[in-house]
Amino acid sequence: MKKLISILLFVLLAAGLASSYEYHMPVNIEATMTPAVLLPGDEATMAVEMSNGGASYGAGKDAGAGSSASGTLLSTPLNRTTLKSTPELKVLEEEQSDLGMIGPNDKITVYYKVKAADNISSGTHLLDFRVSGGYDVITINREIPLKVDGTAVSMARAETDASNFNLNVANPRENTLNAVTIVPSAKGIVFSPDEYYIGTMDPDEVFTISFGIVSEDAAKPLKDPVNLSFIAKFKNGDNWHTSQAYVTTYTPPKNVDSQSSYLLPAGAVIVIVLIAGGYLYRRRKLNGKNNGGNGKSQKDSRAL
Repeated sequence: MKKLISILLFVLLAAGLASSYEYHMPVNIEATMTPAVLLPGDEATMAVEMSNGGASYGAGKDAGAGSSASGTLLSTPLNRTTLKSTPELKVLEEEQSDLGMIGPNDKITVYYKVKAADNISSGTHLLDFRVSGGYDVITINREIPLKVDGTAVSMARAETDASNFNLNVANPRENTLNAVTIVPSAKGIVFSPDEYYIGTMDPDEVFTISFGIVSEDAAKPLKDPVNLSFIAKFKNGDNWHTSQAYVTTYTPPKNVDSQSSYLLPAGAVIVIVLIAGGYLYRRRKLNGKNNGGNGKSQKDSRAL
């Protein structure tokens, strides 16, 4: 009888203690990507931060100010987290387990490597994230957005002066790009510099850069229009990329000496016209005098 009473008291005590605690799952989940926006083929790191909304440790008088034994919050075990792949986004290691305990107001972060397919479409993709934990093994599901943008560095010609070719370089993306370098090329052309290093470009930032352009053969200066090609090399996160070539036409400025040589014949023509006009004027004047003299002689002879 005493044994039965002891067992009953133990069960009641255990039930009372169990009801005095609240075991909370980390319901606050936040995710960040590096890089923030992927390009096709990129590999990124996703950091998923989970926080426990509890207020304090312990029970009874150790629970902290304003707390009581009833409803005291305890650390919660995290059993497993899973990030599911999609046809266009490959999670290199989908599951992580035995993450330990997370206390009230504490945070724990898990990291995943995500690889985008080369033919992935631009836009926002959703990855299914699941976390299982708590003493009653609760599973929480969240959809984590991941952005993909296939836009690269853009280039356009700027106003060009006689000695330089100017180029506008822009970053139209939502995220920062690093190590941006513009590499020019053209047949028979020497560029100065041979490549232009810009470095970091923030979203919507524009740089105007200049290249000196001369003929590869110093004995044959540029006279005719030539095609110029420019490519951009840059990093998105830890991923290297090369843009498609931007091709434009460069027309060399007219040579000042050649312009002056064209002016000389025009001046000579004007001089010739003036000389010819003077000559004709004098000739007509002389002809008029001669005609007047002959008429006078005939009149005089008739009078005789």
